[in-house]
Amino acid sequence: MMSAAQTKLYDLKISGSGTSGGGTFKDVKISGSGKIHGDLSCKDFHMSGSGKVDGKVDAEHMKTSGSSVFSGDIQTGTFTVSGSSKCNGNLTAQEVDISGSVKIAGDLFAQTLESSGACKVDGRIQGQSLETSGSLKVGKDCEVESFTSSGSVHIDGLLNADKIDIKLHHHSSIKEIGGETVVVKQSRTGKFFKQVVNFFTQKDEFLHCDLIEGDLITLENTKAKLVRGKHIIIGENCEIENVEYSHELDTKENAKVMRSTKI
Repeated sequence: MMSAAQTKLYDLKISGSGTSGGGTFKDVKISGSGKIHGDLSCKDFHMSGSGKVDGKVDAEHMKTSGSSVFSGDIQTGTFTVSGSSKCNGNLTAQEVDISGSVKIAGDLFAQTLESSGACKVDGRIQGQSLETSGSLKVGKDCEVESFTSSGSVHIDGLLNADKIDIKLHHHSSIKEIGGETVVVKQSRTGKFFKQVVNFFTQKDEFLHCDLIEGDLITLENTKAKLVRGKHIIIGENCEIENVEYSHELDTKENAKVMRSTKI
């Protein structure tokens, strides 16, 4: 029988350029350029330096405000980043909050994702709620129940959600969109400033898509090859090659639809 002393967990603290092996701890704090070699399991993980974990991480809560690198998969309850963080595996969490920069080489699984910084996922995203006001780049599909964006979005695969609300502040591209309600509108805030930025960067403020499919679709500033749905509104500054609708199509005056078919 194991005694209480043998089961007691201790804290791990690295405040300089120290190193440690992996293991199971209570709280882990790195405030320097520390390194941990091996898999790590703990309750709270806090990194404010430029640290590295060469292994998997299993924690209840994780917070990084420095420059962190994780070579393996991460599984945690909460993942909060205000600095720069890189994960070379998959990230699985209940809540992800990004105000800095995060790059994930694998997949991201999160119940809720809120990002006001830069988030890049080479794989796919799966979860319930995703809200981004910064930069989001996804190499594969993004499947959530609710998707809200007011920043820059680039998804190389399918965006699939029940509710999709995109406010365009910058040039964005999504290969395919599928949902019950799809709303894409130009942001009304800071219009003059954005026009100046777009003039110097030569970037158009449009959403580019191959396919948009849904029940209720409202579009502005969208360039798409095919839009298919029940009730469709093609708003200002849209350029659509083909529209297929089953109930109603409303095309505004400042919109271009090359061909429309009622199905």
